[in-house]
Amino acid sequence: MLGTFNNDQPVIEIEVRGITGISKKINALVDSGFNGYIQIPFIEAFPLGLVLAGVQDITLANGSTSSHLVCRGQVCIDGKCVDTTIDIQPANIVLLGTKLLKELEKTFILDCLNGNVEIIDSTKKPKGFSVGLKD
Repeated sequence: MLGTFNNDQPVIEIEVRGITGISKKINALVDSGFNGYIQIPFIEAFPLGLVLAGVQDITLANGSTSSHLVCRGQVCIDGKCVDTTIDIQPANIVLLGTKLLKELEKTFILDCLNGNVEIIDSTKKPKGFSVGLKD
């Protein structure tokens, strides 16, 4: 699945579903520094019927902590779906974290020089990319 660059940031289209079956395709910023699953704003979360799972304290990049709502829902990338926790934020940004990519067994390929963003199944070997991958 190919993504795009938006203001020099890698963006990929994902699909988020709630328990009602309502789903929405959303552009998400792939954040390699976010070791969670996914973060979406209130305005995107509530119409999907996500189920509240509780409140979680999260440590931010600056070392401070913040309490956030956590919901259950389903996230799909390139046709592969997983039931997961979804961090709900007031900020108007969708972040895709590394735990979700790992759970979906996806490899994130970023070519900043040429402006290429791609997410592929981890079982497939990317073209011209061999560091750290097993044959």
